[in-house]
Amino acid sequence: MHNKAAIFLQISSAILILYAAAFLFMPDLLGKLVGFTHHSPNTLVEVTAFYGGLELGIAIYLLWSTKTIYRSRHALMMVFFVFFAAGLARLFGIFRFGFEDPSQPIVTILEIGWSLAAYWMAKKIRQEF
Repeated sequence: MHNKAAIFLQISSAILILYAAAFLFMPDLLGKLVGFTHHSPNTLVEVTAFYGGLELGIAIYLLWSTKTIYRSRHALMMVFFVFFAAGLARLFGIFRFGFEDPSQPIVTILEIGWSLAAYWMAKKIRQEF
């Protein structure tokens, strides 16, 4: 199971690295993706830091975590907590504000589904101890 978990974490990391690179070098991309229109210097710095830097840091942690089964299990639980919370927050936002196109419900399903897959793998790894 550790090999499958490592691959899962590597895929997760690759996705986050792509996202991070996009927002590090093109912070205005967020506006194009979700319709966010305010592009003050503070806004662009915040997008660069949070969507670029934070996601890059998470991606590096996930890659580092693939080295041992113990770290992988903790990384899987981090993926679960982070993406489950993001999915629930997105769902809350959909109910509160609605949505313009199917991208928000689709991403909600992906975030919650991905997080549940991470949780399932973490439980399987725990059984190996």
